[in-house]
Amino acid sequence: MKSLSEILPYFEPVQPLHVKGDERILNSLNDQIKIHRKAGQTVPKDAPIFLFGAGDPEQADAVREWLYGLAGLPALGQIVDLGNLKKGKSPADTRIGLGDVITELGKFQKIIIILGSSRHDIQTFGEAYDRLESPYNLTVIDPVIDLMHEDQASRSLYINGLISKSEGHLFDFVHLGYQTYLTDPGSFDRMDDLFFEHHRLGALREDLREAEPVFRNTDILDFSMTSIRQTEAPGVIYPSANGLTAEEACQLARYAGLSDKLTLMALSGFDRERDLNGQTAGLAAQMTWFFLQGISQRRSDYPFSDIRQYQKYIVDLPKSGHQLTFYKSPGSNRWWVEVPYPDTTYPRSLFIACSYRDYQVASEGEIPDRWWNHFRRIS
Repeated sequence: MKSLSEILPYFEPVQPLHVKGDERILNSLNDQIKIHRKAGQTVPKDAPIFLFGAGDPEQADAVREWLYGLAGLPALGQIVDLGNLKKGKSPADTRIGLGDVITELGKFQKIIIILGSSRHDIQTFGEAYDRLESPYNLTVIDPVIDLMHEDQASRSLYINGLISKSEGHLFDFVHLGYQTYLTDPGSFDRMDDLFFEHHRLGALREDLREAEPVFRNTDILDFSMTSIRQTEAPGVIYPSANGLTAEEACQLARYAGLSDKLTLMALSGFDRERDLNGQTAGLAAQMTWFFLQGISQRRSDYPFSDIRQYQKYIVDLPKSGHQLTFYKSPGSNRWWVEVPYPDTTYPRSLFIACSYRDYQVASEGEIPDRWWNHFRRIS
């Protein structure tokens, strides 16, 4: 496509909404959003962020009603709301359209927010990024790990399909917030076999800051609303008494927005009929707002600045025979660690986001799990 306006036929325009805002908010997000209202409109080519609904259009509109009334973010710039993705003649046709839109927006280096997708769509996200022909990393926040052993791959909704593609570009996968009693034990073994990172709900909640480096390494985030406890998000497909709090979900969404690398966030797992008083839609709007706030506060750290200019810390690990090199951004105080390719024929390294805790672990003579998983994956 030569112009982003060519993707508008994929969408139904946004219908008039009853925006739920406080009259004391004089400058709301509604003032910053260019809304697709009718045929023949053009898409602002300079807008950095594009939002649209997928799946149930009424669910996406319910989130919009809360989102549009929230406070504006002047440093953010303009947002384009494309509307709701049209349904094809079959679910497969709809997924093709979804993939086409994501790929085209990716070519123009836009940030994408999707309201109301499903777990099945995650494979479509990956296939759309495959067409951009660049390695990508996927993070999922969900109470259940989808990865299955090869002989049970047909039970997987998305991740087995992505890792089995010989021409696929998925490099790393991280799962956050799984609940052990909802996940098959074999899934953990499979994650470990593939050197994929996974964080149990309890461990994640102990220190949410440890999730921040995960998002800095992420291109695609699928945030399932089912990962939030039922008392705070009742309108989901699989409600559970346990899960993240609303505040924690918003904090994670903000961390995701702060990532200079992340270009797609999808909110999935809704069930509108269970959403009493629009509570879940309202929370999804707040999570989207915090994601947008994070975007407005991005620091253009690595990979958009020269990591060699950062503060450098070298840690020798004589027991393992490794030497780890850490880098700290003087502007944001965020950390990265260098992972050298084992084949010394090529003087290349991989730089992955990490935390100060990873540096502390290395300083105590141990290899951080994050570094070790990446080193084994590229070996």
